[in-house]
Amino acid sequence: MKKISVEELKPGMVFNKAVYIDSDNMLVGPNVPLREEDIKKLMKWGITEVETAADVIKTDKYITAGSDRSNEIYGKYEHLLSLRKRLVEVHGNACYTMDRVYSLIRKDMPVDFDSIGKAVAEIVSLLKENSNIFIFLNILEETDKNYLVTHSVNVTFYSILIGLAMNYNDRQLMELGTGTILIDSGMTKIPVYIIHKQSNLTDSEYQMIKAHPLHGYKALINYPDINERIANVSLQHHEQFDGKGYPRGLKGKEIDEYARIAAIADSYEAQISTRSYKGKIGAYHAMKNLLASGVNKFDPDILKIFLSRMSVYPIGSLVQLNDKTIGIVIGSFPEKPLRPIIKLVKDSAGQKISDVRIINLLEDSTKFIQKVMDEKEAGISLFDILWG
Repeated sequence: MKKISVEELKPGMVFNKAVYIDSDNMLVGPNVPLREEDIKKLMKWGITEVETAADVIKTDKYITAGSDRSNEIYGKYEHLLSLRKRLVEVHGNACYTMDRVYSLIRKDMPVDFDSIGKAVAEIVSLLKENSNIFIFLNILEETDKNYLVTHSVNVTFYSILIGLAMNYNDRQLMELGTGTILIDSGMTKIPVYIIHKQSNLTDSEYQMIKAHPLHGYKALINYPDINERIANVSLQHHEQFDGKGYPRGLKGKEIDEYARIAAIADSYEAQISTRSYKGKIGAYHAMKNLLASGVNKFDPDILKIFLSRMSVYPIGSLVQLNDKTIGIVIGSFPEKPLRPIIKLVKDSAGQKISDVRIINLLEDSTKFIQKVMDEKEAGISLFDILWG
């Protein structure tokens, strides 16, 4: 029997003999294609290797194509794919930590802030290695996980992304990350049925939700390891730049800079996530919504930095070109955000493409993006693309 890293498994792989999780559990039988659900389960369970006496009898053949500049972008994309396993580990560790921390805050019990610092440091380190790692956050979404936990962790990724773009030093990144990973501490004080309610909130329920920033601040400021700026992220992340936010109606730079960053990351992440009462929207449409509302709600300078960093078509966006081919955005150039680099995944007839075809819209003037698509419309699984 030989061991195969889960990192090497890809949807559609077929083996000529059975593949086992361990001596008592089979993953797939011989000649049965590996599904993305199988790989997701292994990731969720923390399994890093499987065993088999088989050989792979079917896999995709990849070839590179395009100009040197396109291939440079594709090389960075390939490096990004190599970090998937670390992202799963870092994200999982952070969620595990915050699940325990929020439970302790709910009960007003002591918290091990060293574990929070470790989780934030791992996120900072990963984003420093490749800041586009956020592309995988959405495919890690699991309905059985605590939304407050995953939301807080994901907001931290996007906030650190902004902090890096603002040239924050390590101390600032750690403070920012600690504040954002604790951003919804106050929600632990809200009755669970309200948080998961699918129908409209009553006036009293809505007022309880609006009180969560103050609950969070009061809970956090009592811990000696938490300073005022960190606690203010929880208190101020729903304040708006025009003074129409809550709980205090602060305006402009009366709002702490960390909280101004968190407000943008919080709004963006909430839009692209699935909730009990709504479905998620794509990154492109979330960015458009930020632009539409951001003039009044958010710090315009920080919003500009975030939009510039994410680009008009964020990495991971599914797009259809004017020749009816469909691809995934894998990179772009700051000077021409409307002409990104695209890896094609379906041809004009709607058939999946198995080799690598890179389109650089900056160089190919005959093609342009006709529309942005979601997974259902495109008939594509982002997990399949990004893990396969």
